[in-house]
Amino acid sequence: MGATEASRGTNALIPTLQRPLVLPGVLLGVLLAGVPGVRYSGGEDAGRLDTTLAALVPMRHGAVALGGEALADLGDPVPIAVAMVVLAALAWWWRGGRGLAVALVAPGAAMLTTSLVLKPIVGRTRGHQLSFPSGHTTAVAAVAATAAILVLGAPALAPRVRRLVTAALALLVVAVGVSLVGRGYHYPTDVVGALGVILAVVPPAALVVDAFAGLGDESGAVADPDAAVADPDAVADLPTRRLPAAS
Repeated sequence: MGATEASRGTNALIPTLQRPLVLPGVLLGVLLAGVPGVRYSGGEDAGRLDTTLAALVPMRHGAVALGGEALADLGDPVPIAVAMVVLAALAWWWRGGRGLAVALVAPGAAMLTTSLVLKPIVGRTRGHQLSFPSGHTTAVAAVAATAAILVLGAPALAPRVRRLVTAALALLVVAVGVSLVGRGYHYPTDVVGALGVILAVVPPAALVVDAFAGLGDESGAVADPDAAVADPDAVADLPTRRLPAAS
């Protein structure tokens, strides 16, 4: 592998060794969103699975209710907008143009898929509002998954640090999803469907950014002038400029 190719691999959002995992993740995401979406399409009542799972995480009173409400509110528009601005700034500073692009594209694509595509198509409601997939879960998980991609693809970080940060982001997403169920805002399958959207949209969005950035790297490649000077053969090929004779 040449130096140029190695540098491109280092800049990639999803390293080459991790790319084969994207397709199985997409297929799993389609199943997680598609199966309950078909099963509960046009409905309003909870299924047996929803009732069983929701009974495990009641958050109706006391400190548990307050904590669950705070976590559920993380998916509101204002916290998500702030999180996206912070993520975009950090991504630009840390990973350059690719980082900024994925921070802008991936979360937005996931949220639009949930709000403008799947919610109207599935038509499942709770409290007279479209509930599948969970928009709050999608928003939080989309930002967290994008941050995880930026972290996992960063060679400057130790593998242990990457795993710890990714695990913390995953725990945050789970806590928000559980809180939305425990507070009665969503059914468990709404949350599962949102996680399916994340798997199906966010990693492919990162691959698309990598692909376009790679095209830009190839088209914008220029020769290093210092390298030409260091190469005697290159120096011999350089055009000479004659100075005018003194009169």
